[in-house]
Amino acid sequence: MKSAIIQQEKGPEGLTMFTLRTLGGVALLMAGSSWLWLTPTFATRGLDTSGVLWSITMVLSLLTVLGFCVATWGLFARWNWWEYAALASAGLGLLALLPYWFAAVGAGETIGTTAWNAFVHVLMVALVAVLLLVPPLERWVDQQVMS
Repeated sequence: MKSAIIQQEKGPEGLTMFTLRTLGGVALLMAGSSWLWLTPTFATRGLDTSGVLWSITMVLSLLTVLGFCVATWGLFARWNWWEYAALASAGLGLLALLPYWFAAVGAGETIGTTAWNAFVHVLMVALVAVLLLVPPLERWVDQQVMS
């Protein structure tokens, strides 16, 4: 069945081109990879990122990235559990924001940078939750990616 939004078209070699599932998978993977922004590697140069809170933030962020990778894999494989993996990863990512906030502010990161990172990630979590938990939207997503 072809997507109602983006038609599956055959390219010159007979390969299927972009579908809404492909675009959704890329968006999910990119959203998940953005949790790398919260790791010490992305902190402002010169800040002390050696504390326990930075370590906790790194572990939670990397687990979140891994979770979104698994969710994307499940989406492309059309496994029913991909939504649970995406929601669990989003929840874990939200949890990672707590130690990140205290680690970043404690290390001297500007409030603007810290708040922007937190805002972007809360917004992504909200979008994932709305798309996968609001029944009409969840049915639409399921129809687009599982067909």
